[in-house]
Amino acid sequence: MIKFIILIFSISISFSQVFSTYDYTGTKATAMSGAITSGPGDIHSIFHNPAQLSTLKGFTFVTGYSEIFGQEFLPYYNLGFSYDSYAFNFEKLSTKLNDVELSSESAIGISKGYTFYKDRQSLIQSGFRLNFYQFDLGSSSGSFGDGSDGISLGKSNGYGLDIGFQGILNQKFYIAYYMQNIISSNIGLGLGNSLPQTLSIGLSYKPYEDLLTSFDINQLAGNSQQEIRFGIEYLFSEKISLMTGIQNNPNRFSAGFKYKFLENYSISYGILTHHIMPSTHQLTFSLDY
Repeated sequence: MIKFIILIFSISISFSQVFSTYDYTGTKATAMSGAITSGPGDIHSIFHNPAQLSTLKGFTFVTGYSEIFGQEFLPYYNLGFSYDSYAFNFEKLSTKLNDVELSSESAIGISKGYTFYKDRQSLIQSGFRLNFYQFDLGSSSGSFGDGSDGISLGKSNGYGLDIGFQGILNQKFYIAYYMQNIISSNIGLGLGNSLPQTLSIGLSYKPYEDLLTSFDINQLAGNSQQEIRFGIEYLFSEKISLMTGIQNNPNRFSAGFKYKFLENYSISYGILTHHIMPSTHQLTFSLDY
């Protein structure tokens, strides 16, 4: 039992701050191995490259649930909505044991997309997202061993700014650049720890109206290794979309689908494997007016 608690706590610490640059929020990101830096704007742009928001129209709402690496003690919730090119999102990752929350990380984001230039054949987009983070280390086990009368281990707040750009040619070629936490605060007491910064470059090609191919290069600042990601989305019918993807560092495979019903509603599912840990499953419900 003690070893199990240590394992849970260790995993929760390893996710600390990494959550602020989690690249697989939403079914599309999960099912395409995170290769969504570039491409047409859609409901999942709420969580990713904010430049894509500039082409959204009307109201959209999305909410999802996942258990990271298939572990019940790592529940991850997300929801967001947009109105035209403005968006709001909320995310929370917890570490639980016997329904007791040992620690949690949450984020609230406010985004806006802009169109810099537009003509008959090309479009240049930009956008930003201001994120507010809260890290809660929970409480000690206390006299009952379940944390009910434990001592708080501390909380910390922070912020980060994401910036994205995208160029589109003939509604077929997409090239994008996305920077996460380009400006951010430190987390913790004293000098604290800075939030991780990631840089992503994306290329997408849409040869047909029902087919999208995407290629991403993702790098964590200060890390020499790069993640190469490739994803495909295929509109199988008016109601069904199929997605798949692969990536390296680590080697992962993904797949998923989206089912549209009642014109404006959809439900989607994605799975993302890991070369060591169990697979992550993502379930998403969305509304698009």
